[in-house]
Amino acid sequence: MADDLSKKLAAGMKAMDEGDFKKAYSSFKKLCDENPNDAECWYYKAECGNMAAGMFGAKVKDEDIIEAYNKAIELDPQCDYYESYGLYCISINKYDEAEKAFCEAAEADESRSASLYSEFAVEYFNNVMASYGEIMEDPKARAPYAKKALEYMLKALEIEPEEAKSLL
Repeated sequence: MADDLSKKLAAGMKAMDEGDFKKAYSSFKKLCDENPNDAECWYYKAECGNMAAGMFGAKVKDEDIIEAYNKAIELDPQCDYYESYGLYCISINKYDEAEKAFCEAAEADESRSASLYSEFAVEYFNNVMASYGEIMEDPKARAPYAKKALEYMLKALEIEPEEAKSLL
């Protein structure tokens, strides 16, 4: 059975690699129905839905993608799943949920915490700047977002705010 599942997952990933997201998504959806306790099935369903909706405008609901990521995380709370979910949340402007996911990822794999914190800071800030455009040209409007991004960069570097001020 596991061998059969591996082949079906590989076929779905191949369809994704070839850009056939409709085929890939329906195969991952079916795999989740057949293997509701397999984290990998849920993860690839989420990833495929994310790519299909983001790059190809497919009609995959945010709620369905969120549900699939959360199911994968519930079944196997690994760093990569949290990180991917966090990036997805940033892309749909769910910043609090993204922050939580990146913190969980850093906790799941402490050896990657610095890179995860800095990734959150950069992706979060870039998305905010892109989403709110001209508003962000005003330093006062930008301040709370810049502050959060900076806090995570300092966390990544293991530098306290006071030390950073003295360095600058």
